[in-house]
Amino acid sequence: MLSVCTIGVPTAGLEMSLAGCWTNELGSIMWIKVSDSGVIDGTYNSSVSTVRKAADGVVIGYQQSVTNATFGFVVKWAIGSVTVWAGQYYNDGAKEQLKTMWLLRKNRQDPKDNWEATLAGMDVFTRANPAKCNVRDDRSEL
Repeated sequence: MLSVCTIGVPTAGLEMSLAGCWTNELGSIMWIKVSDSGVIDGTYNSSVSTVRKAADGVVIGYQQSVTNATFGFVVKWAIGSVTVWAGQYYNDGAKEQLKTMWLLRKNRQDPKDNWEATLAGMDVFTRANPAKCNVRDDRSEL
């Protein structure tokens, strides 16, 4: 059974909410809000990137429904690429996790370079203290 997420983060009326601050195994930080209809929006600060330095991006996506823990979101990077994540929310009572798979698409002008333009991988995000995201946990706007 999935539990209600009420850890001082904006839940927008969802029974389980992805809203709040999340960090992955590489130290990247994501802050997201979720609307009543399941629309996800926020910010992402990647601690790694294809240009070998931290990168910031804008998050947009969807949580499937108030009773379904699946979701997907896209990050538009300032460096000209996009990454898409699909995953599921899990809560074992001790920690909340977003287990995801991702595809990163780099911009390539020459069609011959298409073979190297997409990378794939997995991320596990763990809910983090809102202070780690450097935002207030009760704010209404990003």
